[in-house]
Amino acid sequence: MDIDLQLELISIDYQSRLVRVIILSNIENPIPTPAGLIRVRKGDELDLPRWQAKLLEEKGIVEIKDQDLDLDTINMFHYKEKRKTAANQIVPLPQDFYPKSFELVKKLDELIRENPSRMFVKDREILEKNLSELAEARLMKIIRLATTDEGGLRDRLTPEETVVFDRLHSVISAWRRYVKKPFQR
Repeated sequence: MDIDLQLELISIDYQSRLVRVIILSNIENPIPTPAGLIRVRKGDELDLPRWQAKLLEEKGIVEIKDQDLDLDTINMFHYKEKRKTAANQIVPLPQDFYPKSFELVKKLDELIRENPSRMFVKDREILEKNLSELAEARLMKIIRLATTDEGGLRDRLTPEETVVFDRLHSVISAWRRYVKKPFQR
């Protein structure tokens, strides 16, 4: 399967996962949920697919109770990955780290459009720098792990990183078999 398609499927899976929401206002008509149409009132809590919860949140109907990532959390992961771990170690990230990071970028971009303050622009620049450096540092470690056949740290990878690791490991293994082929009896 194409790697772009695998990454897109991971994104679709993230958007399809259920999140807890609290209803902020009374709704006259029943709303569709994975369990069917249900009537809700202000204060009710229920689980909805993330994509549906986001749409209702934008309209002010619900509040998503799922914890988002913030700049401080990303900065902490950046610091740990770059400064606190050895080249053959990888810091465990939340499984939804990348999608939530991308949501934070989108949120900051919206804030900058609405209010182009120096603080939001600086936060956006720091986020881009630290997220890029974090992803690159992890990629270098994943490449190293894929070449040494160390699959033991796979549980510390996000789903996106696992796709990259598996693809690299497969390519490297095929190359090694190819090079060794003439020497096999």
